[in-house]
Amino acid sequence: MIHDNPQRQKPLALVVDDDLSLRIPMGAALKKSGFNVIEAENGHQALDLFTSQGPDLVLLDVMMPEMDGFETCTAIRGLARGLHTQILMVTGLDDTVSIEKAFEAGANDFVSKPINWTMLSHRARYMLRAGKAFEELNRNRNRLAKTQELAKLGNWQIDLGTKEFNCSREACRLLGLTPATGVTFLDFLSPIPKHKREMVKNQIDKAITELKTFALSYPILLSDAPRKHILNQGEIVFNEKGVPELMLGVVQDITQLKQAEEEIRLLAFYDGLTGLANRMLFLDRVDQAIIQAKRYQRIFALLFINLDRFKRINDTLGHHAGDLLLKQVARDLSKSIRGCDSASKGNAQRADCMIARLGGDEFTILLSNINTPEDAALVARRIIRKITEVHTLDDHEISVTTSIGISLFPQDGEETDTLLKNADSAMYHAKENGRNNYQFYTEALNRKAMERFNIERDLKEALEKDQLVLYYQPQMDLNSRKIIGAEALIRWIHPEKGLIPPNKFIPIAEESGQIIEINKWVLKTACRQNRQWRESDLPYIRMAVNLSGYKLADQGIVETVTSALENESMAPDSLEIEITENILMQDTRATISTLERLKAMNLRISLDDFGTGYSSLSYLTSFPVDAIKIDRSFVMECTTNEKNLVVIKAIIAMGRSLGKTLVAEGIETEEQLELIRHHGCDQAQGYYFSPPVPEDKFSELLAQDRI
Repeated sequence: MIHDNPQRQKPLALVVDDDLSLRIPMGAALKKSGFNVIEAENGHQALDLFTSQGPDLVLLDVMMPEMDGFETCTAIRGLARGLHTQILMVTGLDDTVSIEKAFEAGANDFVSKPINWTMLSHRARYMLRAGKAFEELNRNRNRLAKTQELAKLGNWQIDLGTKEFNCSREACRLLGLTPATGVTFLDFLSPIPKHKREMVKNQIDKAITELKTFALSYPILLSDAPRKHILNQGEIVFNEKGVPELMLGVVQDITQLKQAEEEIRLLAFYDGLTGLANRMLFLDRVDQAIIQAKRYQRIFALLFINLDRFKRINDTLGHHAGDLLLKQVARDLSKSIRGCDSASKGNAQRADCMIARLGGDEFTILLSNINTPEDAALVARRIIRKITEVHTLDDHEISVTTSIGISLFPQDGEETDTLLKNADSAMYHAKENGRNNYQFYTEALNRKAMERFNIERDLKEALEKDQLVLYYQPQMDLNSRKIIGAEALIRWIHPEKGLIPPNKFIPIAEESGQIIEINKWVLKTACRQNRQWRESDLPYIRMAVNLSGYKLADQGIVETVTSALENESMAPDSLEIEITENILMQDTRATISTLERLKAMNLRISLDDFGTGYSSLSYLTSFPVDAIKIDRSFVMECTTNEKNLVVIKAIIAMGRSLGKTLVAEGIETEEQLELIRHHGCDQAQGYYFSPPVPEDKFSELLAQDRI
């Protein structure tokens, strides 16, 4: 808690004179005027009393032994509390030299002997009031100076009559000027960069000429300090007759405010990870580009960029590595846009070229300064070459490709949303055409995008209305020619479009997240069908289910498999889980743990489509895989393409050395079958035995027991 200092009830006067006959009447006169009085007979005693009592007024005789009044006055002014105390010199001398000496010693006033006691008391009260006023004025001046220092605020003025310029100490400090040298108006302007200095001077001159206020914000450059931003404001002060007298101004350091504004701007309009423009700023720039293009009859291009298989980087190396890659890609994009640097924060006002990150691994580029569509294609090709270079992420070297879609104004749309949507559609077309390429938008792509949207929408209804079915393809033992298993393959019977193959809807289901529910449905349906065959006294077989690897560790797949087996009273060894090589690329603890838990249930795990992805020997030794399924692309030409046969023999040799079962997919002829069996393959499936068929047709195959 803050307390006020206690105030004296009466002011205290110190009377200093070596003559007792003068001290007594002097003290009496002061007491009569309302003072408390203390006395000293010499200068040394006076200093001791002043230090201990702190009087408000000192009456000091000039002529004293040992230490005269001048010396005593000077000593009092040197004390901590003596700076503003009122001192009245009492002297019998009337020469001007003594009077000047009294004022030089620090006296506020003097009185000559003989003393008029009535006038003395009036003068004492007047000096006390004047002293308090002066002290308060000085206190306020100090407070103002401190306040200006805290607020980083200084003042200046120009006398409109004499053109004299004055600048406060705090203003000089802010501007790096030395007050003692006599600051001129040109000095005041000197810290401003040359390209802005004349503008500031002209604005101040104009305000003086037109008798108006002004406010200017500009940077200043100091030799021994970081760059500052100054707010300079001024207005005209008129005298009591309405005549303009002064231009009074203030300068304030607003550097922190400018920094805060910049941070807010960056948060609002720029991506925090890459430093590129964000969606909001990008869309605004496209709006501006449309206005300019319509006005000047120009074209411009929108590039929609997406990294291929970026999710695999996150899943394999973690999100930190993914973030590092996004930063490097942002730098690569900036380098690929020659002659245009508006992607940087400092040049974000340019609308002819901008790079933005929309989110995730999606980037967009606005190219306004083009003459033909080929100009956009040149940029796209340059980006593709740059991004395919090796990226070093911590201790990993990563190669990544990109797919780019291009839409053009005005032929592909005259509104921002339309152009962005069409560039997005073109990008998906680039992915469907093998990735690592670019595609321009066409109306056919728009129809394809709408079809994609309709599939995603209808797929939800397909799950609810049992439009999904399983077909089954027999898996054969090559020695006995008996059916030992069935691979469950999903199909979609659309009420309007008929049979939709899985390659049309599974990728869409993975992107939308619907694949998780589809996997559950496939497991449940396949297990139920196997139980029904068993209850119909058909031969015992193993059911193989090919699960999508989309976020395998997050699907709760172990719980789903356990539930399906328990509900249908099936033994775990009657179920085989087929996984593809992209699951093995998800080399995370969670993925490995999931596969190991499945294996611990006594399930059989097979590796599907082997040889088409990124498999290596280390995967086969690290993951709990029981069987290797040789992809059909090798099998179907094994009798005509010697290289395919070499690959098949190598896979079989490797699998046998690791104790894996070898399964050949895509057998279509007797010749292929015999060749595969001759080289040591264990099992096979393909159209030679049977295409995938509905459950009733497969029941007939089982009943025959041999094909």
